Amino acid sequence: MKHLIVLVFGFLSVLTLAQNDLNTLVKFGYDERIAKEKRIESLHKAAERLTNTNPDSSYTLLDKAISLFSSKNSALFKQANHLIRSKTLLIQGVYPKALDFAQKSLAISENLKKDKLIADCYSVIGQIYERQENNRKAEAYHKKGLTINRRIRDSVRISVSLSLLGNIYGATKRYEDALRSYRESLNYIGDKNHSVQAGIALGNIGYVYYEQGCASLKSTKNAIGSMHYFTKSLEASHKAKKIFTDLNNKHFVIISELNIGLVNIEIGNFSRAKSWCTSAYKVAHELHITPLERDACDCLYKSNKSLNNFNDALYFFEIYKDLNDSINNIDNDRSMIEKELNFTYEKEQLADSLKYAQKEIIAASQIQKQQIGLFSAGGIVLLIIVLMVVVIKGKKRSDELLLNILPFETAQELKKKGMAETKNFDSVTVLFTDFKGFTTIAEQLSPKELIHEIDTCFKGIDRIMEKYGVEKIKTIGDAYMAAGGLPKKNNSHPIDVIQAAEEILSLIEAIKRDRIKKNLPYFDIRIGVHTGPVIAGIVGIKKFSYDIWGDTVNIASRMESSGEVNRINISGETFDRIKEHYDCEYRGKIEAKNKGKIDMYFINKRTN
Repeated sequence: MKHLIVLVFGFLSVLTLAQNDLNTLVKFGYDERIAKEKRIESLHKAAERLTNTNPDSSYTLLDKAISLFSSKNSALFKQANHLIRSKTLLIQGVYPKALDFAQKSLAISENLKKDKLIADCYSVIGQIYERQENNRKAEAYHKKGLTINRRIRDSVRISVSLSLLGNIYGATKRYEDALRSYRESLNYIGDKNHSVQAGIALGNIGYVYYEQGCASLKSTKNAIGSMHYFTKSLEASHKAKKIFTDLNNKHFVIISELNIGLVNIEIGNFSRAKSWCTSAYKVAHELHITPLERDACDCLYKSNKSLNNFNDALYFFEIYKDLNDSINNIDNDRSMIEKELNFTYEKEQLADSLKYAQKEIIAASQIQKQQIGLFSAGGIVLLIIVLMVVVIKGKKRSDELLLNILPFETAQELKKKGMAETKNFDSVTVLFTDFKGFTTIAEQLSPKELIHEIDTCFKGIDRIMEKYGVEKIKTIGDAYMAAGGLPKKNNSHPIDVIQAAEEILSLIEAIKRDRIKKNLPYFDIRIGVHTGPVIAGIVGIKKFSYDIWGDTVNIASRMESSGEVNRINISGETFDRIKEHYDCEYRGKIEAKNKGKIDMYFINKRTN
C-alpha cells in the first residue's frame, strides 16, 4: 500500500490538457470532415487523458489514430503514439512491452533531435524501471531527463523530473534527498495552471514525512520524536488534499485522504482515521479503483479494530482480503498479458486448418527423419487428419468464446481483418437497470446466496435481450447495461428495448413473488432508457469487450437513477420514437445529476 501511494502521485500522464473536454476530443477525432492531422492530435490527446482511468479505451483511440497516419509528419505522430501507448502499458503493468514502445519513441525523438521529446521518453523509461524496482536504472534515466529539462529551461518538466527523482530517493529510504527534490519541484511551479504538480509534490512530501515518522518510531520507540514527522506529514497532506479537491481530481483526493488516515492511525487518533478512510473508500468504490479500495479497507479494518468495533473491523477485513486476492491474481497474470499482447489473432487463432496442419506435419516429418530416417506415407496422412481435427476443434472453441463476448458482426470483422473498426451510430437506444437497496439486501444474504440471486436475474435478462435482439454491453456490480440498434443498425430499436424492459419488470416481479412466499429478501428494480448517438467498438487487450460511450450513455444512466422502483423511465427522445405505440405518463422536466432538467416519461402500457 505504501509504495502504491507514492507511485500514483509520481505518475503524470498529462501536463496541459486538463481543460479539454474528453467527449469533444473523441468526437473531433472521429469527425471525417476535419483534417486528418487535427483528428490525430485530438485522438492522441484523448488517449493520453484515458491512460490512467480507462487504458482499454486509450488503445482504441491510439489504433484509430494510426489508421489516419500518412507520410506527412508521420514521424512526430508515431513518436507520440508510441509514447502514449507505453504509458498505458505501464499503468497496466506490462513492462517489457511498455519499455519497447518507449524506446521506439526515444529513437524517433533522437532522430528528430527534439530535446523535449527525448526528455519525456527518459521520464517514461525511468518510471518503467521504477515499477520493476530497478531503482538504479530509474534514477539514471530521471537524471538524464532532468539534465535536458534544465538545459532547455522548461520549468514544468524540471518540476516533474524532480518529483520523479524524489520517488526514487523515497523508495531507497534517502528521505532528506527525497524532501529536497520535492521542495525544489515546488519552487519551479510558478502559476496556478500547474497546481496539479504542486499537489503531487505536497502529497509526496507528506508521505515521506509519514515514512520518516514510522522509521523513527520503529528504531527509537520515541513517540514524541516521531510526532514531529507525523505533524509535518498531516500539514503537507491536507494542503495536497485541498488542491485536488479544488481541481475535482477524485483519484488524488482519495490518495491524500488515505495518507491522512494512515498518519492518524500511527498517532492513535483512530476516530479521525476512520472518518478519512471512510471518505476515501466511498469514492474509490464509486470509481472502481480496486487498489485504493483495498488500501481504504485496510485502514478501516485497523481503525475499527482499535476502536473495538469488531463487527465493522471483520467486515472491512473480508473486503480487503477479497480485493487483495483479486489484485494478486492480476499481478500473477502479467506474464500472460505480455504473451497475449504478442499474440496475432489472425495468424494464431484463425489460420486455415489445412495449411496449418501441413505446416505442422512438415516440421514433424523433418524431426522424425532426423531421428529414424523413415516416415511412412500412411503415417503422414494420419497425422494430417489428427492435426486437422485438433486445429478445427480449437478454432471452433475460439469462435464460441469470441461470440460469448462480442456481437456476431463485430466478431466476424475481427476474424476477417484481425481488427474491428470503432463506429459511430447516429441513433441507438440504451437501457440501464439497477436493483434498489442492493447493499441493504446484500447484508442479509451470504456471499454464495447473493451471487446466486444476481446470477439468476442476469441470466433471465440475458435471455430477454437475446429474444428482442438487444445487445448486452456489460454488467457493473448490480447494474445491467444494454443497447438496441447496434452493431447491426435498425429502426425498431426503441420499441425493441421498451419491450425488453417490460419483460424484465415481469421477470423481477415473478422472482420477487417466489421469494416473498419463502420469506426471503428480494430485489426491486429501476429501469432507465434514452435514445441518441454513440460511439461503439472493441476495447481491451487481455479480454476483449464490446463497449459504447458518449453522452447518450450518461443520460440513459440518469434516466435509471431518476426513475422509480418497478417503472420504466424514458427520456423525451425515446418518447418521440415510441409514443404511437405506448401510453406514457409525462413526469415533467426532472433535474438529472450533471445534466440539468430533462423531459421524462413513465411507460404505462402498450397501445398497439
